[in-house]
Amino acid sequence: MKTLQAGLQFLRSQFMQRQPPRVLKKPPRRRYRSPYPVPRKIIKASPQPVKSQSQPPLSFELQSSVRMLQQRTRDGWRRLESQASHINQLSTELEAALLELKAIASQVNADWTTLQKMQHSSTQAIIPNVCEYQITKLPLVQYKPLGVFLLTSRSVDLFKAEREATVLAQVLRRRTRRK
Repeated sequence: MKTLQAGLQFLRSQFMQRQPPRVLKKPPRRRYRSPYPVPRKIIKASPQPVKSQSQPPLSFELQSSVRMLQQRTRDGWRRLESQASHINQLSTELEAALLELKAIASQVNADWTTLQKMQHSSTQAIIPNVCEYQITKLPLVQYKPLGVFLLTSRSVDLFKAEREATVLAQVLRRRTRRK
């Protein structure tokens, strides 16, 4: 607070001693006006004696703005990390929902196929699947060692469970044949 009061006193003493500036006549009009202001007169400041102060009078404002920027940066990093974690969590939940959709579609498809065969036993119509699948990607946020977040995507393997079940069935069949 003392530094701030000393700075204000310094500014008052410097600017109260000066005479009000003279009013200049308007220059004659030109055809082309520059969008940038043209200086009329350059005023050289007289060198002021340097007082032995440890900090300049306005250092309080600079320090508070630096602290405020540091705090905003820390808060921003926390929010960024939180949002990246939230996106990854939603991505995991979405993958589980897609796998559940596929399981439901498989059950509905089996039931529908059976129903169609029972109702139309004489016709040999090809019954399409109720759901078709294409390669699906989900968002993923990675944190690189250099302190950079990378927004990318990852593929979802909807048929992984079937492949694993097939491999497990083959392994079990081989074991039973050996005995």
